[in-house]
Amino acid sequence: MFDRRDVLTGMAVGVAALAAAGDGNQAHANWGMPGSNQPFDRRMVVNKPRAYRIMEEEKLDGIIALNPLNVFYLSNFVSYRAKMMTPNPTYAVMARDQKRPIGLTVASTDMADIVNAVRDYAELVIPYSSPVDWREIAERGDFTREPQAAPGGARLSSNEATQTSREKAQAQSERAWQGKMAPTPEWGLVRLLKEMGLSKGRIAVDDWRVAMTLQALGFTGVTCVDGDNTFRRIRIIKSDVEIGWLRLAAQANQEAAMATMKQIQRGATNADIERIFMIETAKRGALFDTLQVGNTGGLPEPELKTGQSVMLDCTSCVNYYHGDFGRTFVLGEPSAELKKRAAMMKVGWDAAFAALKPGVKFSQISAVGREAMKKSGLSELTVGVGPHSVGLQHTDHPFVPGLPYAVADDLTLEENMTLTIDFPSLSMGYGNAHLEDLVRITKTGAEPLANMDGVLVVG
Repeated sequence: MFDRRDVLTGMAVGVAALAAAGDGNQAHANWGMPGSNQPFDRRMVVNKPRAYRIMEEEKLDGIIALNPLNVFYLSNFVSYRAKMMTPNPTYAVMARDQKRPIGLTVASTDMADIVNAVRDYAELVIPYSSPVDWREIAERGDFTREPQAAPGGARLSSNEATQTSREKAQAQSERAWQGKMAPTPEWGLVRLLKEMGLSKGRIAVDDWRVAMTLQALGFTGVTCVDGDNTFRRIRIIKSDVEIGWLRLAAQANQEAAMATMKQIQRGATNADIERIFMIETAKRGALFDTLQVGNTGGLPEPELKTGQSVMLDCTSCVNYYHGDFGRTFVLGEPSAELKKRAAMMKVGWDAAFAALKPGVKFSQISAVGREAMKKSGLSELTVGVGPHSVGLQHTDHPFVPGLPYAVADDLTLEENMTLTIDFPSLSMGYGNAHLEDLVRITKTGAEPLANMDGVLVVG
């Protein structure tokens, strides 16, 4: 067992590690948004009160995350192995018992990040290396005995005289957990569950492989239930830390989108526009996610022509949180029809935005937007109205419970939900149009997380 607090508190080198982490905070002061006055927020993103409430409602003793997004949500940590798409690199566990810490199992090579943290991580950490006697176990076919763990860590030659403070912290942590590592992430999970008082009970898992693995390892005291929707129900209401990241994501994403539209020229292809957006997101410390240009199938022709209207639906991430922004772009003078359509979408969006407040259902928002556009009489072309939650996923709201497939639920708005309302017009032969902004639900209404200026961008 490795408790990060044992290394980071009460030891001189731990103080050095915290000092190094402080240096990292300064280096990341404006991470995600150049020029921002908001400092890097090292706090955990998980909405703990919401998680405890949902576990209570669903009569759960705990939740286990394997999906890297949910692991990040619970632990504030993303392994480099997850970024490389290594199977099952990390598990995170949260118990309904509020006295228990959040647990995390990580590769021994991740421990340098854990010890020299630039952010807060789960308090209870179990590192794993690899099994040395797995062939013998495989031949016997009995996987209920925990294999012997190989030595882990950097295992580099050490020159203490020239070690930096970060290297000293890493070296001390490696000495602390030598001989205590788990042989695999799965056995690390078993140890976490035992340490957290979850050797029996009802546990929601976000991936059924977790239940199958625990069964194979002989950890049969728990009853696993499908937990994908459980995590979605928890994540639908954002913590103040999450709202801070979403605000940065919304602003960076919008700025990147507007900068992209300023550079679009006649003859541009989908690939050209996407490349510009990738560069502009990177300039702002964001990570490119998706870009819909013209329609889900791309531009109406291979190359953009003067006078064609196209939708730009742009998403990018800051600290894994999504910005989502949409506008209508036209190269050259917009037609009278396009001006009417843009005005109609603005009428619908303004009406829908005014209707946003706790207690209102998604279906009511759609109805308000459609009715306002219908009454405007500005255009006969169809415009969709689709609210959806935005967070660690572009669409991260829960689905209708109890179905063996995903069907969007008609959610009721609550304070600190974050969502957009899509207003796409995809009528073929007329050119495409779009309007979308990211907002947060407040106690009495809604607030935009970025600028809501403009509907039609002319290049």
